[in-house]
Amino acid sequence: MYDSDDSKNLIKNIIREMGLNDKTYKASSVHYRISLAKNNLINHQEYPLQTELVQEDEAYGRPKVADIYKEYAKRCFRAGAMDFDDLLLKTHELLESVPEVLYKYQHRFKHVLIDEFQDTNFLQYSIVKKLADVHQNICVVGDDAQSI
Repeated sequence: MYDSDDSKNLIKNIIREMGLNDKTYKASSVHYRISLAKNNLINHQEYPLQTELVQEDEAYGRPKVADIYKEYAKRCFRAGAMDFDDLLLKTHELLESVPEVLYKYQHRFKHVLIDEFQDTNFLQYSIVKKLADVHQNICVVGDDAQSI
């Protein structure tokens, strides 16, 4: 399991190995872009096809973010590692691709409660929506004054 520091260090190594300027390609900025993509259900294969994301990267002088994301995913896979966003993305992919698993958890949880809902991203919301779809018993608690 890679924490944020592990992920940023790996990204930093990839940037260096690709011969990119580490002032332009700051590991924290690239990590943010990768996390943002995952939280919007965009994996490393789909990222280069997302015109808006690619144009934003180019506008900030970082046209190689998609390549870094691809290499990051490849190295995580080879190492048998995941970051927090991967756990969520892989869970979503599992629920999408294996109906028996989705069915099992939809029927296991009759009620779903989410605290700090204002901090929920699209990926997390998508997972919860799938789980609560059968019984449609969901309760959320949030504070819009604390929204991120």
